[in-house]
Order: sequence, then C-alpha cells, then structure tokens
Amino acid sequence: MSDIGRRRAARAAADDPAYTRRLADIREAAVRVFRAKGLRVASLNDVAEELGTSRASLYYYVGSKEELFRDVVSEAVTANIEAAEKVLAQPLPASRKLARLIELLMASFERHYPYLYVFVQEDFSKLGGDAETASEPWDATIREWNQRYFDLVKQVVSEGIAAGDLRTSLPAGVVANCVIGMMNSSHVWFRPNGLMDATELGEGMARMLLAGLEPATGD
Repeated sequence: MSDIGRRRAARAAADDPAYTRRLADIREAAVRVFRAKGLRVASLNDVAEELGTSRASLYYYVGSKEELFRDVVSEAVTANIEAAEKVLAQPLPASRKLARLIELLMASFERHYPYLYVFVQEDFSKLGGDAETASEPWDATIREWNQRYFDLVKQVVSEGIAAGDLRTSLPAGVVANCVIGMMNSSHVWFRPNGLMDATELGEGMARMLLAGLEPATGD
C-alpha cells in the first residue's frame, strides 16, 4: 500500500469527522460531475474543479473515479437486490410481489437521490454487448447487478403467469424489461419534494402496470 493509501485507510478507520465530511463533499461533487458527463468522460480533474481543489488532494481520500462511482452507488444497488430477494421469498401472490418491487425501487430512488440515478445513467450510456467484451472490471460488476435484479423481476413475472395471477401475451423477460425500464426512466422526471412523493408514485405506477396484467373477468 502506498503512503497515501495508508493515510486514507488510517483516517477512515479512525472515523475522523473532518475526514468523513470531506469525503462526503467529494462524493457529492462526483455525483454532480458523473450526472453531467457520464462516468467514461468524467475525470478526477473534473471532480477537483467542481470542488475547487486540486486533483492531488483527492488522492488522500479516493484512488480513482471508478472508486468514487462505486462508493456512491454500490451500497444502494446491492441493498435493492437484497430487498428484491426478500420480496421474492415472501408468501405473496406474484402481483403483490411485483407491486412491492416497484414501490421499493421508487422509494430507493428518492432515498438515495441522486446516487442511484448516476447508476441508471451509466447503465443506459455504456452497457451493451457481451460481458466478455467489457473494457473494465467495473463493467462486469454493473452487468452482474443488472442481471441479478432482472432475474428476480423475471422470476416474479414467470411465477405470476404460471399461477394465473398475471396475464400477458408477452414473455416474462419482456415484461421484466418493461417494468425495469419504466422505473429507470424516472431519472428524467423525478425530483424529491415534488407534487407526489416516491411512495405515492410507486403505488400509482404499480397499479397502472398491474391493471394491464390482470386476468380478464370470467376467465
């Protein structure tokens, strides 16, 4: 480990309030830069300029822009996956599970605003092609997260179709992509403290989507 790395680790381990505040400032600046430019284009120089400091000073707190990106989104994304796994394990009808997934994700977007939307923007701008062609290890991590969450939503939809709780002419995977796409697109229009909060929006979006998946009366 380098001297800078040792100092960074020591300060973090000591839970130094000044270190914690400065790291929070850096992460917030990074979020603004990543949202504006995207992860591939943005640099630590951009983050330093946003903060009004030098790039060299950032190395006492963070090693790379990828590390910053991981820090601001990984906890939220993995928490969403774990929450979805818990929903899947509950003894509920698939329609209720799907509604719960929508409600939880919308609430997470609000709770972690705008960090999760950084992840969504990177998802749209850089993912594509086979995992084997990923240019960075971080691409593979993002792909794994996306695949895990997609598989969970698809499983709920598949269960619902098999049980007759959900009705659709579309394959379960297409429905899962539609649900996730609808939720992720909220990065375009959702802002906290708007006319409706995330709970109201999540419940309304779930009702809207599930109305199109309800079995026809008399079937």
